[in-house]
Amino acid sequence: AYMPECLDALSGQSYRDFELIVVDNCSTDGSLEWLRKNRGDRFWLVENDRNLGYAGGNNRGFGEARGEWIALVNNDAVADRFWLEKMIQAIDSRDSRGTIGMAASKVLLYDHRDLIDNTGHLAYPDGLNRGRGRLQKDRGQYDEVDEALFPSGCAGLYRRELIDRTGGFDERFFAYGDDADLGLRGRLLGWRCIFVPEARVYHRYS
Repeated sequence: AYMPECLDALSGQSYRDFELIVVDNCSTDGSLEWLRKNRGDRFWLVENDRNLGYAGGNNRGFGEARGEWIALVNNDAVADRFWLEKMIQAIDSRDSRGTIGMAASKVLLYDHRDLIDNTGHLAYPDGLNRGRGRLQKDRGQYDEVDEALFPSGCAGLYRRELIDRTGGFDERFFAYGDDADLGLRGRLLGWRCIFVPEARVYHRYS
């Protein structure tokens, strides 16, 4: 049910120099049939013969992607039209040393767009990672471009070199914890993560 809006938003991005890859993780809800029927030349479809989890599914997509940067978007998220453009602009203007390896979006709740899902992730003393600003009212308190620890796997941007050097997601994290693991391994290799508040995504968080 969420697929059409998600893909329409990606197809309509103001930044045009990208390829769109959809990975179907052996879905059983009619998604694959809808994708086969509606893909046209809009996107490349990867069909998994079993559910590889979030980590394995995205790794399949990494194997197909050809770009210098790889953006991830969950199918229950809708990207603002300028999402890609704002992230690329922010990186281009701030990465003279080539050390930015990740970009985090401002992710707002789909049904309550004045509430924050996350503005990138942080690690906490109890060992868990959580979205920065989670469920805070968006009053502009996170409207400056700055650092995040790593992006949310819901909607983030990764440099291809980081993916290649880390090996991508650790598939032992079938679901959850995967973005934290990849982000922290990227950090240990010296990559930075930029937070771009104008790169907005609306997420049906559950």
